[in-house]
Amino acid sequence: MKYTKLICWLILLPFGGASQELFIKTYDRFFTDRTNTLEVLPGGRIATAGATALQNSSLADMLIHLLNEKGETVWAKTYSNGQRTEALDMLRASDGNLLVVYDAFSANGTAKAGWMKVNPANGAVVWAKTAVPSCRLQKITRLADGYLLTGDFVISSIDRDALAVKINDNGDVLWYKIFGEPGYEQLGKCWQDPLGFIHCSGYHIELNESQGIYAKFTSAGDMPGAVQRYSIGENTDLLSYIAPLENGDLFFAGNSQGFDDDFARAWTLTTDRDGNLKTSFTYKIEDRHIGVTDLLGLPDNELVLTLGRPAPSGTPAVMIKINGAHDMLWQNTYKGDGTGNILWQVKPQGDGFTAAGTSTSGNQTNFMLVQTDREGRAGDCCPTPSGLVRIEVMPEQTAFVPDETIGFTAQSTTLTVSDVTLIANTVCQPIRLGFSLADSTLCPGECTEITLLDDTPGIEYTLEIEGAEEDSINAARICHTEGPRIVVTRTATFNGCSKEESKEIEIGAKEDLFPNAFSPNGDGANDLFRPLYPCEVIFSNLKVYSRWGALVFETNDPDAGWDGRFNDLEAPSDVYVWRVEYEAIRSGAQQKFTKSGGVTLLR
Repeated sequence: MKYTKLICWLILLPFGGASQELFIKTYDRFFTDRTNTLEVLPGGRIATAGATALQNSSLADMLIHLLNEKGETVWAKTYSNGQRTEALDMLRASDGNLLVVYDAFSANGTAKAGWMKVNPANGAVVWAKTAVPSCRLQKITRLADGYLLTGDFVISSIDRDALAVKINDNGDVLWYKIFGEPGYEQLGKCWQDPLGFIHCSGYHIELNESQGIYAKFTSAGDMPGAVQRYSIGENTDLLSYIAPLENGDLFFAGNSQGFDDDFARAWTLTTDRDGNLKTSFTYKIEDRHIGVTDLLGLPDNELVLTLGRPAPSGTPAVMIKINGAHDMLWQNTYKGDGTGNILWQVKPQGDGFTAAGTSTSGNQTNFMLVQTDREGRAGDCCPTPSGLVRIEVMPEQTAFVPDETIGFTAQSTTLTVSDVTLIANTVCQPIRLGFSLADSTLCPGECTEITLLDDTPGIEYTLEIEGAEEDSINAARICHTEGPRIVVTRTATFNGCSKEESKEIEIGAKEDLFPNAFSPNGDGANDLFRPLYPCEVIFSNLKVYSRWGALVFETNDPDAGWDGRFNDLEAPSDVYVWRVEYEAIRSGAQQKFTKSGGVTLLR
């Protein structure tokens, strides 16, 4: 028979679990909620930052959200100065506070970069600064003695220069650098080497064509050489991320557009520390736009990248791991509760990674948080391959000596802080469905117990039993009804995906035992020699012979045995030969067996 039911009973035991929670979760406050950056704090806590707004995103407030290692909200707050504000990058400062860079847009759309420190214990603002001229600061790089904020500086409506600002732990400007040539330059992520040189990624745009750039600074902010440019033909090429390799090379990442299929590709390249090009590859998904949204350098020349493109024209949220030779080690896709999903930033956490982004459904967006293991797995939510294809390319390399501009100043500012509430939704988590059976073999008609090892709230469990049925008194007990085996299959379903595990119990497969000695002395222990049948037999004929071949005992009763007597006299101590023929149900079928051996009679 086949027996199926929804099951929430049986014996439940705690699950030991992994050292790190794995999940995909989204968080909703208003109609438009965006997460652009995150930071992993001691104890596995996670801080995310972005913006939240009603349908009119021009009224957005900056939002910072602190969660525990399970993705549960510790606190959530908005920060406003009366303008449209949005957090763009975040870093844990040397004093344990959160350093945040953000955009503050005035009513006429003028951008004023801001930076502030927030106490992660309660979300209070430690200090806040804002730039006086129009500019944007989008990335933070940790330096040996401070922090470098990078972005762009508005020269005019058609001209922007790259901007780098070094600050100390109090947010004071130590030096700045504004440089470029006619067009639009922006600096992305940077890295400082042990000698103090600061290496930065970025891009230059002019006449609808752009090139990725590499700029180098001394620790004092001087530029010791020309800015290098890299271009794949006449494409739109951007570099926004950089990481060091163990052989001394630099690894850059961004995106490029303008190929024959008109779709954007992710782009990676390596150079030496003078910017001389070594290798370059693009990564495409057929008929989809894709670009690099973050780059994380790891030991052993490995890197993790998040890839995507905002909906509706983009790809699913993708995370890949590659080595310094650009070989893909693994790739995974991630889906939130919407149809469009993107991850903007990734950080290491425990044995795996945590990434933050957004999930979009129509015109509504929610925060998305993905926590994975070391292979990028976030749970059992029907992962699909991204279809990513790597292609080697040969960029053109040129250089320019930039013009420099002066005039960057900053001032203190005040932000209004308010508590807010977010609604969390678990989109994906590991589906755990372990269980154990008390027995691996049973006799026909016998019963056993099932113990459930996992029972995760929100996951629907079913139990399918073949060859047995539930005991009417004890729901944790199942009893054999028919067939050569019992098959117990537990299935768990979550978010449209299923996972199952099966275990079998053999029927009648228990081993028959034949003692090799007995002592018929009347003490109640080992007084008889007889076969020990753990399961019922249909027929049994046992014969015992002396060493000279004389028949000393015979019985057709499976429960009877030889008491060591022959012709009403005690047989002497010796080795006797036995032979048994019997029939029994084994593995669901009646089978015949013949066994023989020797048994020692002890007086």
